[in-house]
Amino acid sequence: MPPAAKRLIRMTKRRFIDDPAQRWHALADWLEGDLGAHVLAAERTLLESKLPGLYGFHLMQLGINDRVRLYESSMIRHKFTLGRFADARGASACAEPEHLPIESDSVDVALLHHVLEYSAQPHQLLREAARVVVPHGHLLIVGFNPWSLFGLRAAATRRVAHPVWGGATLTPKRVKDWLELLDFAVDDVQCGFHAIPIDHAPTLSRLARLDRAAARWSLPCGGVYLIHARKQQSPLTPVKPLLRRMRPRLSAVPLATPSVRDTTIH
Repeated sequence: MPPAAKRLIRMTKRRFIDDPAQRWHALADWLEGDLGAHVLAAERTLLESKLPGLYGFHLMQLGINDRVRLYESSMIRHKFTLGRFADARGASACAEPEHLPIESDSVDVALLHHVLEYSAQPHQLLREAARVVVPHGHLLIVGFNPWSLFGLRAAATRRVAHPVWGGATLTPKRVKDWLELLDFAVDDVQCGFHAIPIDHAPTLSRLARLDRAAARWSLPCGGVYLIHARKQQSPLTPVKPLLRRMRPRLSAVPLATPSVRDTTIH
């Protein structure tokens, strides 16, 4: 191949990787392929073990695929998805994850689905998610595990212009350190998808038994992880004791002036 053609291919690949809109659309399409569908099924299994036990009024999902609903097993009534771009087809609204148009301390459960790895400002994104979560609320983070077969493939093919393998590698320990700085306590870390990450549906189906066995043993080398953290920050306004709030306030009532009765006998 002529050198000029090789340079043109490299420039095209570089533009494809650096364009956020193209990358996020390609990630959404990848989740609907053979390998992506098996990864998504493993992530649903992890979330179904957590979401039914989390309660509140509002649940927010930030994900790389606006058409995927990962909160179906939640008992919370108001659930919504925020898309990143204006052409989001399944999102409730569109907003930049790094600058959420949501009031502070207003969301009971925030679900981050692979948005930290593919954000240019992961620290800012995590700070925004922490800001909108209510005190003692829950934060669920789904990410790709670098210490797995999935992570090995990502490291081996990082130079290839692929939307999935070109993301940032965030280990669970690193994310836990960030959460501690934001006054979050990590309750649990689970891993899933222990199969070989290949784009071949029949092979992935045959390896499903191996994946289930590894899940029963809770091996920490799964291709994806789920971090469950709880916000420890207390509200700034102290709440008065209930008895004090319910105590009636008596207004000053003027006393009646005693009258002197005439006891003279006529």
